[in-house]
Amino acid sequence: MSMPLEGIKVLDLTVYAFGPQTTAYLAEMGAEVIKIENPQTGEPIRWIDAMREVPVGKFKAYFEQTNRGKKSIAMDLHHEKARDVAYKLIEKSDIFVTNLRMGGLERLGMDYETLSRVNPRLIYAIGTGWGLKGPARNRGAFEATGFARSALVSGLVEPGSRPPLCPPAFGDYTAATFLAYSIMLALFHRERTGEGQMVHVSLLGACMKVMSACIDTSIAAGKDMFGLPHEGDGALYSMYQTKDKRWIQLAVVQDYRGWVEFCQAMGLEHLNDDPRFNSFESRRENNVALISILDEVFLTRNQSEWIERLEKYQFPWAPVRHFTELASDTQILENDYIVSLDDPEAGEVKVVGTTIDLSKTPGQIRSKAPELGQHTEEILLELGYTWDDIIVMKEQSTIL
Repeated sequence: MSMPLEGIKVLDLTVYAFGPQTTAYLAEMGAEVIKIENPQTGEPIRWIDAMREVPVGKFKAYFEQTNRGKKSIAMDLHHEKARDVAYKLIEKSDIFVTNLRMGGLERLGMDYETLSRVNPRLIYAIGTGWGLKGPARNRGAFEATGFARSALVSGLVEPGSRPPLCPPAFGDYTAATFLAYSIMLALFHRERTGEGQMVHVSLLGACMKVMSACIDTSIAAGKDMFGLPHEGDGALYSMYQTKDKRWIQLAVVQDYRGWVEFCQAMGLEHLNDDPRFNSFESRRENNVALISILDEVFLTRNQSEWIERLEKYQFPWAPVRHFTELASDTQILENDYIVSLDDPEAGEVKVVGTTIDLSKTPGQIRSKAPELGQHTEEILLELGYTWDDIIVMKEQSTIL
């Protein structure tokens, strides 16, 4: 079965998560992705041994997630011969992706102006921290700084509370999704016109886009929309603790039909016609009283008991899961959102799959992430270099 990006060639000069995840999305959909790595240091996240004090182990999931399905060529672009190799690859590539800083790209001869002269049809995709303009454009950034300046973390807490540190790679993967989307738009334009172009997404812009409902509302109202307390956003759109100190999230917003069904599910049929709660307006007016009732009810059962009970009903609710529980969640497994892979060192491992459904041309995880420089010789031979050329470049430390 064919894949949607078969025949598309991508040159990847990326580090950490934002850039690598962008090209990982393309690889999952069939693109040939060649990753350029420094022969001395390699991709920085190759060497991460723990995430938030959780040991990585034999299977380096963070690196695998962002680099599986790619080829690795290890060469030092500070060497002229390595840049010549890169330009030959650019001539044959459809897409170039990077998240290095602009100044560094110019010094390496990998800026847009240079590469677009080598291949005018090239789609040059760059991810930045702060954007291409403005006083912070050359400043370093990681996703936590994007969370902060975009006000994303402010939307998660009450005023005066310490903002949380968001889960690792959340912002990077979000920005990567936007950058992959931008690349697809540019490919579509090139299909029509034959014209390549530069596309750009920043961490700051991506974080702002996903928070735009809160940002636009707050600016229009002239008042910040902070995270609301338990009693502040409606009893049926809140989170409740269970007997075993787990949580259930409710999101019953279809008021015209949800109330009666909800009362039945909770064993609170006597509240169906209670004038304090039998309309949206009355529930809003008596929100604190209703939340007090629900707080007590949810504490009568463990989370697993509530799951068994609530599964019979169609109104929106969900258990608050732990990461490790996702690998045994039937809903997740039946949709292939988590799949099993065979790793040579770690054995069978479970990872998040492509999570995108295409009925005719589905994506797939085709191979594990490459070893540093695993495909260097193969790629050089395909470009027409001889073994003698390769030996000389190795002796000069141009390649690994």
